[in-house]
Amino acid sequence: MAYKLFDINNQEVTQGDLQNKGLWCKHGATKEEVFVDVYGKKLNLIINPEKATNPYVPDLFNTKNNLLADLKTQNTPFFQAKSRFGYDPQYTVVFNSKDRLRYNEKYPEIEIYFGLDWQVVKFEGNTTIEVNPLVGVWYITFKELDKICETAPLHSYQQRKYDTKGNAKGSYVIDLKHPSFTSLI
Repeated sequence: MAYKLFDINNQEVTQGDLQNKGLWCKHGATKEEVFVDVYGKKLNLIINPEKATNPYVPDLFNTKNNLLADLKTQNTPFFQAKSRFGYDPQYTVVFNSKDRLRYNEKYPEIEIYFGLDWQVVKFEGNTTIEVNPLVGVWYITFKELDKICETAPLHSYQQRKYDTKGNAKGSYVIDLKHPSFTSLI
């Protein structure tokens, strides 16, 4: 299905190759640095020192409780969350199924921070869907998120069906209004 995305100024937004995992990992690293610069002191978060030698470890470290944390930065709403799953796209995020498996295996005590900045606010396809601009940070323990995933819908990425680049084939569809989330900012 062909569609277009637009920002708050009604300018069309293109996102390049969404399946290029290497590019998006590098892009994510800069988002982590900005997140820590803006919110780190208030939230007691620093870049995980292990990131210097291993880009695959969790992004952050909480200096107050000495727990690892991961940042899930999302700039584009899941516009079709309502039509596909009955979720309000204004407050819907996705959580990678591969991350769930990895955290259960290696980091069951990890903290999760969803950093949202809806830079895209309009979707035009078969229908037009709009959200309001939204900037904020939501917190949840992985144990609580894992419980939510038990009943959350799993969105399969059709374009990744035969992926060989290491991308997840699906993500859980999550409502940030769930009572287990804490809105921090």
